[in-house]
Amino acid sequence: MKMMKRTNNLIIAAALACVVSLVVFSCVYIDSYTIAQTDENGNEVYWAKANSGVTFSMRGHIECRTTDNDGVTTKFVFAMLVPRDWEMAKNGVVTYKCDLADDRNQEMSMSVIPDTQLPKWGEGRTWVQCLVSTYGVGPNVLDDMEWVVYQTDITWNIRNNQDPTYQIIVRTKTGRRNLRCKLGFFVNHTDDGFSGGTDHKKVVFASECFEVIGGKGMTIDFCNRHFNRVSPLTALQDDYITISYQADLDPSVENNPLAETADVYLRGKAVTTEGKVYNAPPIGPETRMNLQESLGRCFNLTIWPAGFFGVPSSEQIEYMDYYFSNADGSAIVNQSVDDRIQLGSSVSDDEPFNLKFECE
Repeated sequence: MKMMKRTNNLIIAAALACVVSLVVFSCVYIDSYTIAQTDENGNEVYWAKANSGVTFSMRGHIECRTTDNDGVTTKFVFAMLVPRDWEMAKNGVVTYKCDLADDRNQEMSMSVIPDTQLPKWGEGRTWVQCLVSTYGVGPNVLDDMEWVVYQTDITWNIRNNQDPTYQIIVRTKTGRRNLRCKLGFFVNHTDDGFSGGTDHKKVVFASECFEVIGGKGMTIDFCNRHFNRVSPLTALQDDYITISYQADLDPSVENNPLAETADVYLRGKAVTTEGKVYNAPPIGPETRMNLQESLGRCFNLTIWPAGFFGVPSSEQIEYMDYYFSNADGSAIVNQSVDDRIQLGSSVSDDEPFNLKFECE
């Protein structure tokens, strides 16, 4: 049996009711969600293998209160926040069960809402654009996530004083990349269409991090901020990449040796598929990182890896090891420092950050 995340103390409500001439009060409640999977030993786990099938679900109930017995006629809208790498709009199948159906155990279909079908109060924006502008990527610290929005294929009439329950079932595939993220769930309806206020729309984000393992590349952590950040998250050696040092993750010099440093430099090396090593330029203008005041104490440097490390065009970079230092190299921030902040300990003191490059 899958673990259910209960929200007894804080009921997350989303209105499933009308913007019509009648006075209507209808709410849809998210009572629980399930993101845990069952492994080969029958244990509940919050991870799945890359390119494998996963199933998530959400349960709730609806309360319809209207001024007459005509009730509310509408389509349910459900959206889920997932990594882009999953390509859920292409790979996912979303169904639901509802007490309003003749057979309460029947799974009925939902379809992706096309971009041409705009929400009533979206001011010309698509459903996805409304979700992004209102909720962003939730508690995730990287933005390579997407909202995928569905609606019921059937239009329902919910009559006054009906309190049906519902269950939404999501079957999809993980992507090819190793990552950790926090999934999100959203409920609304087509008659409301992203109106103002919070009574008619609500969102909930899973408190647990869901992880994809056994896939490609280093684990990308959407759940926690780190001292280092790379954009784009995946790159070829001929791509331009921006490497950032997020100094404000921990402002204490005790934990962050560069916390009060004004001049920060990118150091490191590139290693080719043949094992050749090419070092970064020496400390100086070419390796000095730029302070982005609008982002707090965030320093970044955009580089062309092949040119930055001086790797000949005939060779392929497999990965780069890098770290951040002050002007004389006496203070550094590397993976070991980051591990002590995130995990409370580190295996060694000199473990660098690492970025693996894609092959053509």
